[in-house]
Amino acid sequence: LHPRPSTRMALQMAAGIAAAFAVGRLLFDDHWPWVVLTAYVAASGNRGRTDVLRKGVERLAGATIGTLLAAGVASIGVTGDTAVALMFAVLAVALWLRPLNYAYWAAGMTCSLSLLFGYFGQDALQLLPTRLEGIAVGAVLSVVSAWWLLPVPRARRQPVLGTTSPVS
Repeated sequence: LHPRPSTRMALQMAAGIAAAFAVGRLLFDDHWPWVVLTAYVAASGNRGRTDVLRKGVERLAGATIGTLLAAGVASIGVTGDTAVALMFAVLAVALWLRPLNYAYWAAGMTCSLSLLFGYFGQDALQLLPTRLEGIAVGAVLSVVSAWWLLPVPRARRQPVLGTTSPVS
């Protein structure tokens, strides 16, 4: 069987997300959505194996930077209405930078979540490493499914019109 590339990518995404649900529930209890969301983000709308790898790495890199920013914000002790205002400011900047690279959005979301955790009285510094681990696991699951489950071959380069191929 040689399914179409779109079918292969759908099967890869389904396998990655199914694995993310299972592993997320097994290893991360109530924080399983971080694994599943990352698996979905990395696999959705992909254009091949390297695209899944790139999106997984960008999400993990952005979350790592966001974790460092969040640790700085948490150490300052921003709370209450100030935390909410800062959260929206961070999201606005992240949204503005998102077209440049997805990592900016992941960093902004991670930093904003730490502000939200603090607003609700949760220990942001304790939850951020768990979030980072969940993101790493979700990214790896998506990459593994894209690279080893019915991988989509690279498209061969077509010769440019008006040029001759080296072998005539």
